[in-house]
Amino acid sequence: MAEGRRDGDQRSFFISRAPRAQAPGIGPVILFTAGGARFAVEASQVQEVLGGDERTTRVKPKVTHPLDFALQVGLGAGILERLLVLKPGDCALSVAGVERMAAVPRLAALPGIFRGMERSWYRGLLLLENEVVPLIRTDYWRKLGAEVEASRG
Repeated sequence: MAEGRRDGDQRSFFISRAPRAQAPGIGPVILFTAGGARFAVEASQVQEVLGGDERTTRVKPKVTHPLDFALQVGLGAGILERLLVLKPGDCALSVAGVERMAAVPRLAALPGIFRGMERSWYRGLLLLENEVVPLIRTDYWRKLGAEVEASRG
């Protein structure tokens, strides 16, 4: 018998489980609305936000046809008040409004219920102020913007 151990002693054993895979944390995000819903984009991926009169006078030459974000994600055409120009300035998303910036510590992976095109549209989900907000996948939107520009020639 091991020294210091009595017959009636029971030791607790803890079995550790492997942690669930989580998407890495992200930096600040810009919250915007489109089609009556709230979305987020990484602030580091946005070149500028244009609004009102600026949309018609300052649109970058490379962005002649901004994408209507709400229409593209199936929320119907909406009121387009702002333009999010994605870096490096070759793609822009028309949205209803830009709310503010927010710091988000973590990004949750998309659950399995997301099975269609939304897997391409969204990078993950953010829990922000008791609301789930999709974080858009900017590389997809830049690619789509380039395809639209090429088709309109």
